[in-house]
Amino acid sequence: MIKDIAIHLTGSSEDATRIAHAAGLARVLDAHLTGIYIHQMPDILSITDPSGSAFLQRLVEQSVAQAEAATKALDSALGQLGLTYELRRLDLYPGEVGSELASEARQSDLFVGTRPYGDPNKGQWIEEAVLFQSGRPCFFLPPSFQGRSSYDNVLVAWKNTREAARAVADAVPLLKQAKSVVVAIVDEQLGAAEEQHRAPDEDIGRYLSRHGIKAEIHIIDGWTSTGAALRNEAVRTAADLIVMGAYGHSRLREWMLGGATRDVLNAATVPVLVAH
Repeated sequence: MIKDIAIHLTGSSEDATRIAHAAGLARVLDAHLTGIYIHQMPDILSITDPSGSAFLQRLVEQSVAQAEAATKALDSALGQLGLTYELRRLDLYPGEVGSELASEARQSDLFVGTRPYGDPNKGQWIEEAVLFQSGRPCFFLPPSFQGRSSYDNVLVAWKNTREAARAVADAVPLLKQAKSVVVAIVDEQLGAAEEQHRAPDEDIGRYLSRHGIKAEIHIIDGWTSTGAALRNEAVRTAADLIVMGAYGHSRLREWMLGGATRDVLNAATVPVLVAH
């Protein structure tokens, strides 16, 4: 069940998009909204005491004034939705943002933000941290997305992995509301399914049907790029939403999206619900 939706808020123009779509989800799912406003303090203040410098004191005052104005505007925007909500403000240095936002997201059922590699503030590492550290599904929007906040046609990118299974299970409440669900299975092994006498669509179709979800299964082959194949299928089926597992690899103890996940999140023109 999705009953608490966390929204990543930054005081930027993207906030209006995130709030609008989080509100649409909350209405469909009868959920509470938790706005998490991240006020990034000047990094220089983390390494020096501002009390001895008039310049640094002015920097602190400007930063606090900006945060207070943004908090007031965000509270007003959330209050006009007619939904139950709360607004939290976190005053953080840049290096703390990813882990602290992931920690906050754990207290919700779904995280809404701008997709990695589309954030106008170039803060993709923040969304990656939430995706890989929070243990919660993430609903990522294209930057400045103006599409509908209803998701009638959903494309599920299926692969028999833990990540994909998590994404499908997390998306069940939305899949039940959809008018059309297409499960896209990209054949990455060039006919291995037939050779091994297995039907890749049977199990996932059965799982969804037991949740009252009728889905079409599309087997896609002939593509060298799984991400491109999924994006093409999303366009071909007029999908309003893509559901997929998030894959990545560690690099110096940090996560980095790879393969199809990065491709879809980098270029998808519709929202993507991803889980790791």
